[in-house]
Amino acid sequence: MRILQCSKNMARCQRTEGTKPTVKHRTSQRTRVALLAGSSIAILLSFNTTPAIGQSQQAAAAPDASSGVEEVVVTAQRRKENIQDVPVSVEAFSAGQLKDNLIQSSTDLGVITPGLVSAAQFGYYQPHLRGIGVVATSSSVESQVAVYVDGVYYGAQAGSIFQLAGIDHIEVDKGPQGTLFGRNATGGLIQIVTKDPEQEFSGEAGITVGNYATVGTSLYVTGGITDKVAANLSVYFNDQTEGWGKNLYTGQAVNYAQDLAIRNKFKFTPTDDDTLVLAMDYEQDHSAPVLIPAPGTTPLGGPPYTGNPWGADGYYQPRNIEKQGGISLNYQHDFGWARLESITAFLQSSLYTSFDGTLVRDFDYALNIEATDLHLQFTQEVDLHSEPGDRVNWTAGVYYYNADARYQPVTLTGGLLASPGDPLLQYLTYSNSHANSVAPFAQATTEVYDGINLTLGIRYTIEDKHFFESQYGYYGGSPPELFANATGTLNTDKPSWRIALDRKITPDIMAYVSYSRGIKSGGFNDQQIPLRPYAPETLDDYEIGAKTSFLDHRLQLDVTGFYYQYSNIQTVSYPAGNELVYNGAEAELYGLDIDFKAAPFKNFTVSGGLEVMHDGFTKFPDAQGSTPIPGGGTNLIFDYNAVGKRLPIAPDWIFDISPMYVIPLDANGDLSLAATVSYNDGFYFEPDNRLHQGPYTVVNVSTTWDSPNGDYSVQLWAKNLANEVYTQGQYSQGNGDYAIYAPPRTYGATVKMNF
Repeated sequence: MRILQCSKNMARCQRTEGTKPTVKHRTSQRTRVALLAGSSIAILLSFNTTPAIGQSQQAAAAPDASSGVEEVVVTAQRRKENIQDVPVSVEAFSAGQLKDNLIQSSTDLGVITPGLVSAAQFGYYQPHLRGIGVVATSSSVESQVAVYVDGVYYGAQAGSIFQLAGIDHIEVDKGPQGTLFGRNATGGLIQIVTKDPEQEFSGEAGITVGNYATVGTSLYVTGGITDKVAANLSVYFNDQTEGWGKNLYTGQAVNYAQDLAIRNKFKFTPTDDDTLVLAMDYEQDHSAPVLIPAPGTTPLGGPPYTGNPWGADGYYQPRNIEKQGGISLNYQHDFGWARLESITAFLQSSLYTSFDGTLVRDFDYALNIEATDLHLQFTQEVDLHSEPGDRVNWTAGVYYYNADARYQPVTLTGGLLASPGDPLLQYLTYSNSHANSVAPFAQATTEVYDGINLTLGIRYTIEDKHFFESQYGYYGGSPPELFANATGTLNTDKPSWRIALDRKITPDIMAYVSYSRGIKSGGFNDQQIPLRPYAPETLDDYEIGAKTSFLDHRLQLDVTGFYYQYSNIQTVSYPAGNELVYNGAEAELYGLDIDFKAAPFKNFTVSGGLEVMHDGFTKFPDAQGSTPIPGGGTNLIFDYNAVGKRLPIAPDWIFDISPMYVIPLDANGDLSLAATVSYNDGFYFEPDNRLHQGPYTVVNVSTTWDSPNGDYSVQLWAKNLANEVYTQGQYSQGNGDYAIYAPPRTYGATVKMNF
């Protein structure tokens, strides 16, 4: 959701933690029951719902630098497999690697994932993978890069920003996901897998202090309640009270944040064949994000902004309050010939946003925008999986998705609304988008000839979307006046599929080719009357790749070439200041992914990757273009021909490297030196390729001391060490060009205790 102008008529897995012995302290059964059961009651009382967490599906291994790169297990095909045996372009990151490289939130993942530009604005998560993604900030718009937590799909962009506490590992699967994973996704998916409870009592507690008056705490505890029931609890709290900048008009801090995340899981194993995992979590974020005039531009009605890029100069003080929560139940039963898995989940997220829609000091011209975004979601998935070792490895199931996305309401208040003789005080928009979808699917892999494996997968999605919107005006002293309302229905019945061939050329070299189709459902624009629906988009992906291991498994090198044919592309414009999602025509993208992990000598490991890509619109005669107006503001062009132009947020190339060296201190423990250097060659933000972010480099560094027995650790860290200034969003509106900046340099210290 974004409105900046209006009138009343518009409507890689490195080293794991725990490589040193951890001292376990004995705790009575009664104490464990009280601690874990009591924490569960507390989380249930903290919010009316809490975000769904299903059962952990894998344990990503980490390399031992003395013996080479060790095996990494992923679930990119919904079964546990060595990453080097999977004919899919996938990256995996252990909890240890996330910690060493300072990946603290889902928005940080782009630093260590070539091809992923991971950003957020106003509480909405907007990842782009291989140039595929959308910058919409709307209640009902789903992302092209799907986010899953323990097998549960998160449909709300406003509910997809996670603090990575209590995490086991993360996978990033590149390319369309048209068969095995819940909702279809054209760009790829991010799988977040949390820690499962364990019977042995253990835990970790930490405290962090940093610049910008930041203080944080974390706690993780797990243990058995009975011999068949185990539970865990993860709590994270971080308070940054000093903002990255100030609002020059109000004098108040902006770009500050306060985060709370709680996660609780119970694992029940009544028999050898049955496992149930009940998961609950809750997360809330209070912040003051800012949108400012883009570099070198002048907004309508105001001078160019020359202050701190993380500051503001608007009449209205920005404010964000985001809450999300859910509950899920993962049930698995082993029949002997197949494994049944059922994942039931309910999620709820809410986002309240208030900010200055004009970003200028003039009181008469100011416009305050407030929005309450509510998303309710129920999902049910039932799958059957073949047993490991069967001649045919297969998965079949059905996925059900039911969601309500609402604005309650979007409210505009300020001088822009009024005109002589028409003193409109507020403009209110209510909307409700209801999605109901069912999708049966199946995929199977078998050897067809002399070590050549064939994979065939298909999914058929049947979806109905119903939409209602109403717009009101309030003049004061009387009930609001109804301006307009509208209803609409959009039906989608579409197949998607995957075909792949792979072969082990040697025990250490696997090659594959694949063809996949992914779709992303359409919908309705939340703030447009007459209604403006947008159609589903389609992406066909052709890939050829090799996964290799050399030098006695000290070097692992994976290479993938891809070619995309992309049609009905969902893109965003702001023709009247409020957001419009519409369909572009056609584009093609092709490129090369290279990922590596190496352990060249004892105590030293390094991982990284490179993506090189070319992209362009092949047909797009009615794109939105723009030109700056010399006196301030932007002239919008609604029939701009974007043929040959680059896709938004699609860099030519991205590179990252993450070395780590462990210095043994003998009786004094170990000292680990880690760094991540991530380079992005730059990209355009809109189809006309006018607004541009140039090349930038992000450097994260950390030094960690671990005590000899693993009881304690101290980490000194810095993110964006060089204080690189770059934008993660730029937008052309009728009253100017606007930008959102990525975080500045932050640094601090974290002390942890294991028990």
